[in-house]
Amino acid sequence: MLLQRIVTAVLLAIVVIGTILFLDQRAVALLFAVALFFAMTELVALTLSRNRLLQWLIASAVTALFLWTLPLVGIRVIWYHAYTGLLAWVLVLLLLRGYRHNGHLPLAVRAALFLFASALLWIAVQGLSFIPRHFADGQWLLLYLMTLVWVADIGAYFSGRAFGRHKLAPTISPGKSIEGVIGGLLLNLLWISGVWYYSGGWGVGYLPFLLVSLVTVAFSVIGDLFESILKREAGVKDSSHLLPGHGGVLDRIDSLIAATPVFLAGLFLVGGV
Repeated sequence: MLLQRIVTAVLLAIVVIGTILFLDQRAVALLFAVALFFAMTELVALTLSRNRLLQWLIASAVTALFLWTLPLVGIRVIWYHAYTGLLAWVLVLLLLRGYRHNGHLPLAVRAALFLFASALLWIAVQGLSFIPRHFADGQWLLLYLMTLVWVADIGAYFSGRAFGRHKLAPTISPGKSIEGVIGGLLLNLLWISGVWYYSGGWGVGYLPFLLVSLVTVAFSVIGDLFESILKREAGVKDSSHLLPGHGGVLDRIDSLIAATPVFLAGLFLVGGV
C-alpha cells in the first residue's frame, strides 16, 4: 500500500510540476480543467447521486463553463473570488465546531452542500489558473502555494505518528491530531523562510510573506476537514478510487481548495498582487 501510494505521488508530481514549469498557460488551464472534471464527479457522488451518467453530465457542464469563462476572468473577478472564498472558509471553520454526524441528510441539505462545495471548488480552480497568467514568476508562485500544502501534509504525517496524542476533530477525522497540525506548521516555517530567502518573497517582505503563508497553511487544514465531513455523511472512506493509494481527486486537492483563495486574499492585502 505504501509503495503504491509513493508511486502514485511521484507520477502525479511529475505531471503537475512538469506541466506548470515546462508547458504554457493553456496546458496549465487544461490540467486544472481535468482536475475540476473529476473533482466534480466525486462531489456529485458524495452529495447528490451515485448515478454515473448524472455525475459526468454535471462535471462536463461545469468544466466546459470553466474553459469558456477562463479568458474573461481578470484581476477584479479574482479579487472578489479571493475575499468571497476567504469569508466562506471562515464560515466553514465556525460550522465545524458545531458539526454532528447525521448520515441521513435530506436532499435539500445535500443539494445545498453540493452548491456550496461547488462554489468553493470553482473559486479555487479559477484562482489557481489565474496565478501563472498574472504574475511574472507565476509558475513558481503556483508551485510554492502547492508546496505549502504538501509540506504541511508531510509534517503532519510524521509528527502525528510520533507525537500525536490529542485529537484535532475526533467527530470529523479521528486520524488528525493537534500535534500533527503543529508539526506541519513548524516544518512549513522552515520551508517558507527558505523560499523567501532565495526568492525574495516575489516582492513581499518577510513578515507579511510569512504571515500569509502560515494562515494559508492553517486554512488548508479546514479544507481537509470539510471534505472529511462530506465523506462521513456519504459513508465512504475516499472520494473515489481513481488514484491508487490516494483515493480520489478531491482527496488530493481538498486542502488546496481552501488554501488558494486565502493565499490570494493575503497577497491582495499585503500588496503582492
